[in-house]
Amino acid sequence: MIKLIKNEIYKILHKKSTYIIMIITALFMVLVSYVYSKDNNFYNNPYYPSEGDVIDKKIAQDMNSYYEKYDRSTWQYYKLDEYYSIAYNYYNAIENGEDSSILKKEYDDYKNALEQDNWKFFVTRDLNEATEELKKFEANKNVVKDREKDEIENQIFATKVKIELLEYRLKENVAYGEDYLNEAINVVENTAYSVSAYEKVKIDKKSEYEEAVKNYYENRYILETKEDTNNANDLRCIIMNFFQEYMFMIIVFGVMVAGAIVSDEYNKGTIKSLLITPYKRSTILLSKFITSILLTIIFIVFAYLMQIVIGGLFLGFDSLKNHVVVYNLATKSLEIMSLLKYVVIITICYLPQILLLVTLAFAVSTIIGNTAFAIAITFAGSIGASLINMFAIVYKVKILKYFVTTNWDFTLYLFGKTSKYGTSLTHAIIVCIIYFLIMIVTSFIVFKRKNIKNI
Repeated sequence: MIKLIKNEIYKILHKKSTYIIMIITALFMVLVSYVYSKDNNFYNNPYYPSEGDVIDKKIAQDMNSYYEKYDRSTWQYYKLDEYYSIAYNYYNAIENGEDSSILKKEYDDYKNALEQDNWKFFVTRDLNEATEELKKFEANKNVVKDREKDEIENQIFATKVKIELLEYRLKENVAYGEDYLNEAINVVENTAYSVSAYEKVKIDKKSEYEEAVKNYYENRYILETKEDTNNANDLRCIIMNFFQEYMFMIIVFGVMVAGAIVSDEYNKGTIKSLLITPYKRSTILLSKFITSILLTIIFIVFAYLMQIVIGGLFLGFDSLKNHVVVYNLATKSLEIMSLLKYVVIITICYLPQILLLVTLAFAVSTIIGNTAFAIAITFAGSIGASLINMFAIVYKVKILKYFVTTNWDFTLYLFGKTSKYGTSLTHAIIVCIIYFLIMIVTSFIVFKRKNIKNI
């Protein structure tokens, strides 16, 4: 068996197509690493056309002058979106001859804070407003009807989180901006309401809130430790999203190997000389199948290593030492692990999909004996999987939960998540095993009975 596997590996490593795929994968990794290394922020400062009435024209001029003065590197940029409403209320009061003293103070305080580099003014102002809001929510909680109490409690929780985040800004001296701490603050604030709602919602509705809950606790970790575990432009992020970036290339390699490993023997007529060796047909076929699986796994490991080298040249290697932080919805706790551990877990979860597609290509190659057809039918199945999965979600077709495509992604069950197809991990494992056995058993039966004389 080992001798047969070595012989199969030798033949595949001497094919030009093997190295062409590797070269294309390497070039694609260079492109991905280059894109990650560049600043993905392509936004220009907004421009406000001087159209409309006198007030609109005046505000547009002010806004444009501010955006010329303050770019995205300044904290002021992130508070300029408030200018329009403040200025409009002030100018409109003057235009209508109304008492504008309070509005003028608000307008002047806003401009002074911008020009005097006083970002804490906005934090203190928002903190006072949030504190007043909290008092109103808590007062209303005692007078609303029972069915409205959950909504009020959600609002109270979200407001308390907002107050906590504003106090965090003052304590840790975090000015407004787009650095990782500001990003974490924004995510925690925006998901706080969903976290409170998640605890009260029915089980069948919990999946709608799961991503928000995960983001909430994972970003709180960033605020507590000041470890940038959400950086979307470093090598660690590419490695974490490895299968999203390179799944297609992995499938191409595996399918091309498995789709040709048997049919090429038929097409070249070498199958006859292979069958006169002192090995059983089942042993010969098994060696080819093991080779297909083994080389696919080796390619994945090689691709990981290649990405680390290429990505490190563009992005540096420092980010690899950062932890991976994931919130477990089942245990209601954060799981903090090394990047290596996360890579092993995520790879195991994606392997069923890859190996089932490789097995499909191998089965068609064995049964039909045509390389092009084996590759084409496998890619058609891979592409069609997205349509099947969409029907399973949108139209809730129950029978589709017994299709392999709705079960082969084991990441759906990671860290306490629930599958959007309404399936369990046990169900998914059983379905994948059944489909695998159908393909592999059929392949062995057909190969064992095949009349080689006519080939």
